[in-house]
Amino acid sequence: MKNINFNNNIKTIKFAFLMKYILSLTIAIFLVACKTQSNSGLSPADFNKKITSEEVKLIDVRTPEEYNEGFIKGAINIDWNAGDFETAMTQFDKDQKIFLYCRSGKRSGSAYDLLKKLGYKHLYNLGGGIIAWKAAQLPVEAKASAQVSSKHIETNPIDFKTAIYGDKLVFVDFNATWCGPCRRMQPFVDIIKEERSSDVLVYSIDTDIEVALAQEYQIFNLPTVILLKKGAVLYRKEGYHDQKMLNDLVSKYK
Repeated sequence: MKNINFNNNIKTIKFAFLMKYILSLTIAIFLVACKTQSNSGLSPADFNKKITSEEVKLIDVRTPEEYNEGFIKGAINIDWNAGDFETAMTQFDKDQKIFLYCRSGKRSGSAYDLLKKLGYKHLYNLGGGIIAWKAAQLPVEAKASAQVSSKHIETNPIDFKTAIYGDKLVFVDFNATWCGPCRRMQPFVDIIKEERSSDVLVYSIDTDIEVALAQEYQIFNLPTVILLKKGAVLYRKEGYHDQKMLNDLVSKYK
């Protein structure tokens, strides 16, 4: 009986050690995975330090319109959404150091993932994109002939700040000219502004122009619709809204 108990105790100890080893291994794998993921998004300061001190290829994956309005010095424009991004990138050796950025880090993050799968060995992504870059007060350059988009907040930011604390519902559409869903949604926003002026104040805000407002409201995906009244956010959602959705929102919160 004693031998049986002794053997059972040995088995229990072995099992406990095995479980502890599996747990430690799982934690280690998790930590390595987290570290790898974090390497895909450098801070603006680190990104700037590397591109100014090393022989690199700096790729702006935004649209040509966005690029022309302001880009990081030395950047080559290869539009992620143009359909030939993978082909265009074949001009670069897979052993080169390639630095990617876009508006907020999302498109360049997708480009990073694709290029990693294709075998590019030294990839870096600007975390937070050029929005974070500008917020860090780092320099951008612009084409001399670039035309600034005419679609912007239709009153100055001070008036906007006053409006959101009023009694009337404020409808805010954060968008950009390069954003396809934003362009499809814009006519519905214009209809709301025209037909429901008694119910709501409508602001259509181009995030590439009103950068400070986009940062303040932490806009990372477009379009983003926010409804406010008396300083309170009543509704916030990213993504495309059709005309019925927008009308229903105004009716619900007016």
